[in-house]
Amino acid sequence: MNQRTAEIAGALRALERRALTIQLRHFRMPPEERGRLFYALEMVGEMGELLNDCKKFIRTTLAHRRDEQVRQRIPEEAADTLVGLMLLKLAAQDTRAAVPAVPRQIPRQDDLVWLHSTLSRLALQAARLYAAEARYPRRFNLRAYEDVVSSLLHIAAFFRFSLVRATQRKLTAIIGKVQAGYYD
Repeated sequence: MNQRTAEIAGALRALERRALTIQLRHFRMPPEERGRLFYALEMVGEMGELLNDCKKFIRTTLAHRRDEQVRQRIPEEAADTLVGLMLLKLAAQDTRAAVPAVPRQIPRQDDLVWLHSTLSRLALQAARLYAAEARYPRRFNLRAYEDVVSSLLHIAAFFRFSLVRATQRKLTAIIGKVQAGYYD
């Protein structure tokens, strides 16, 4: 395992621990109580929002709107997708360490064919993981988890943001929303 892969794997483990701590401390419910299907649905729903924001990036020609998608919306939705995915793994009570593939070569932001291919791969991976959870939940599919994380890392690299930092910000925002009474 190279250094970058080890860093991402370590950061992912830290994010999983933080997500579990937030879930237990602020929602006062272990993820397995809410259930794997709930979080599988959450993950694909958030992934759909990410795809929609990427579509808006592709569609618009207005620089300020594109900039908003790249700086705010896409990182936030990628983080939301990862949070749902991590909670699915936590609900499955899978403690194995994930080692997702990290991006090596990322094209320029005008390579929309590459972006479409990556988004398609993400949608397929997330949908397959959800379908497997819905049809025959068994041992959690760590490889599928790693594949979805890898696709999210590729999208983050394409848009030049840190998925880890975006997810840390999202987890902090979740705490604030719970304290403000937005979640039950």
